[in-house]
Amino acid sequence: MQTFLHILLLSTVELVNLLGTIIVVGFVLGFLEKRAIAFIYHAFGWKGIAVTAWLGTPVHEFSHALMCGIFRHEIVEIKWLQLKSGDGTLGYVSHQYNPDSVYQKIGNFFIGTAPVYIGILILSIGMYVLLPDTYRPFMQAIRAGLHPYSGLESFFAFFGHSIGALASYLFSIENLMNPRFWIFAIAGICISAHISLSTADLKGAWNGCLSIFGFLVFLNVAGFLFGFRTSSLIARISAYNLYILAFSGIAFLFSLVWMSIGLLSVWAKKIR
Repeated sequence: MQTFLHILLLSTVELVNLLGTIIVVGFVLGFLEKRAIAFIYHAFGWKGIAVTAWLGTPVHEFSHALMCGIFRHEIVEIKWLQLKSGDGTLGYVSHQYNPDSVYQKIGNFFIGTAPVYIGILILSIGMYVLLPDTYRPFMQAIRAGLHPYSGLESFFAFFGHSIGALASYLFSIENLMNPRFWIFAIAGICISAHISLSTADLKGAWNGCLSIFGFLVFLNVAGFLFGFRTSSLIARISAYNLYILAFSGIAFLFSLVWMSIGLLSVWAKKIR
């Protein structure tokens, strides 16, 4: 009994190490997006939402569709963008899978959370292509700050280090005078404004998360029986979390900018 409890605890820790950063980043960006949408809608109505939805929503749905393909889910229907749906749904990907396939069940998590990490990846590529002189020193700053982290305090310390470095490089005088920065900023705001997860996304991700947990329990039971450990492998795989955390700062900053624009617009409307 004690061994089984140990396996459950170990599997829980491994699950948090693997997926915790994506989940936390998703909830933070989701909070900022909901606030921004509320302010923008109050100030401009649906026209304000459309300003970012034309790009942000198709990117969001593309992320789902891409991961559906990777995890062999059948796509039933895609709506890339609909501004007059009646219920506020801007787009969706309807898909189905084989419930007997562990691989496809695990895929539910990555399909559900895809807009977060695919959106961050697209923003990172955009910076690399459009602003290489910003990307290079930012990467150097990240590598300089990389070291083993443990606990929430060090987690937020690294995020703070990344945000500070990114803000100083991204919003430099040179960039503000560079037309490519404004192309990146417009695209970044559009993508960041629609990066959060819907209720359906979260439901699918939760189902996939349970499947991943079950798979980790199976691996740890097998490891106990056959004398191998998964902890070191999980630790190496989860190292990618630091890069997700660092580059999520791009979406975080642009989300703050869009939310601030919405808030200032609401204030200006009240003053008039």
